Amino acid sequence: MSAEKKSTDSASPAKRITLLSIMIIQLGVVIYTGSGICSKMTANYPAMSFMWLFWLGLEVVFLGVYAIFWQQIIKRFDLSIAYANRAFAIFWSTLWAMLIFREKVTPANTIGVIVIFAGIMLVNQDAK
Repeated sequence: MSAEKKSTDSASPAKRITLLSIMIIQLGVVIYTGSGICSKMTANYPAMSFMWLFWLGLEVVFLGVYAIFWQQIIKRFDLSIAYANRAFAIFWSTLWAMLIFREKVTPANTIGVIVIFAGIMLVNQDAK
């Protein structure tokens, strides 16, 4: 029984939410949103063309790296914390839409991102 308690006690500090842990989770989320960039780029080319295959292949690479990274994240953090912070993908996607694709971001988009950010902050506060 003491071995069980020892293993759970040693796991607890790893699940504490710090700025560094949020940054690590966000790195995973940024990698995930990279697949969306590749997907949008793929749509610009005829199916099976070299560039279509290139962007599709890069998308698969992003998703593969993300899958491995995400497994490590959920191994170290509570699922509720990891998935709440994953919702921040909407921020990154909106940023990429603006910077890379020159898409217009509406006030409603901005308000939506702020509401999601507030929700993430609430979940992270509970973890401290």
